[in-house]
Amino acid sequence: MGGPVSHYLRLYRVISQTFGYRVRPIGAFLLLQVRQAISAVTLGLDHLVYPGHRKQPINRPIFIVGNPRSGTTFLHRLLLGAGGMASFELWEMLFPAITARKLLGRIVPRMDRLSPARYHPSDVHDTSLRGIETDDVAWFFRTLDGPFAWAYFLAWQDKWGSELSWHNFGIADVTDRERERFFRYYEACWRRNLAYKRRNRILAKTSMLAFRLPEVLQRYPDCKLVYIIRDPVEVIPSGMSLLAGVLENGYDVWNRTRKEDQGRWIENLYQASCAMLGTFHEAQTAGLIPERNLCVVRYTDLLTNLEPTIARILDFIEIEPTAQFRDEVRLQAQRQRTYKSSHEHSPDQFGLDPERIRTDLEYVYEAYDLPDRAG
Repeated sequence: MGGPVSHYLRLYRVISQTFGYRVRPIGAFLLLQVRQAISAVTLGLDHLVYPGHRKQPINRPIFIVGNPRSGTTFLHRLLLGAGGMASFELWEMLFPAITARKLLGRIVPRMDRLSPARYHPSDVHDTSLRGIETDDVAWFFRTLDGPFAWAYFLAWQDKWGSELSWHNFGIADVTDRERERFFRYYEACWRRNLAYKRRNRILAKTSMLAFRLPEVLQRYPDCKLVYIIRDPVEVIPSGMSLLAGVLENGYDVWNRTRKEDQGRWIENLYQASCAMLGTFHEAQTAGLIPERNLCVVRYTDLLTNLEPTIARILDFIEIEPTAQFRDEVRLQAQRQRTYKSSHEHSPDQFGLDPERIRTDLEYVYEAYDLPDRAG
């Protein structure tokens, strides 16, 4: 589907056509090119200065998988406190090399005013350059390709099910060489992160791998998949709200876009969300995911039964928590009893019919024993 230059040109065409910005994207692209150059040089230097990272094993990797806004970020950040695991801060995916982190560690985290995280509404998804983030971001920074590029930008002019959409999600039209390139890049980043932080297991939160499960299980037969499922009537509009909030802060989208483009974007995100749920369900019911590799967690259990749910997850991923971590989970459970999110969203906000969602995804409600009404 083309190289880096074609990705830049494609994004530029969509942004200028959809949002009307013709000069502004060029500045962002130039910053990304500077980042790419720094990253390429420092990744190369790692082989000279820190050659030991290449021998760092990736044993029993832990992948938190689920649709965006299903509780994956919460679990990701909480579990990291159990110890022994390594995850990425946002800036570490901008500059994954050990050399870069040594050189820029005191500078980059202070540059939040240039960070893409500044566009995130804090009431929806609180983050910063120092925030623990989804590993999906790393691929977007490297290639300007993948689910992030499609969901934020390409989906405004594309159609779900197209060759472009499926390629960005790794569903189809992906060659063996491209698959190997994808996993080799992540493995190189993970090895560096483990070596740099002196941990023995990676803890990665990723939605991309939901479409790459056969490859994941073949490559990491000892991996642990923690799959979080949330009521689709809640999770789909919540995910749309997050994307819309970022774009509104960065591009003033609702005032600068045509109604037909808005409708196309919303329908594409809906179809992609349904496909993500359906792909995982199909793989599980077909027996493609061995029981030893999978732990299914309902979002409601994270909210109302946190302590036993975390205990079950820790037992599954084979982590013995410290007393301090157990205390933190207990305190978090207490906080959740009185917590109320300030992030308001509903299907109506995007013109979606809740009954359509329930009908289209009835099999999800049945398979995971979800309530038939959002709480």
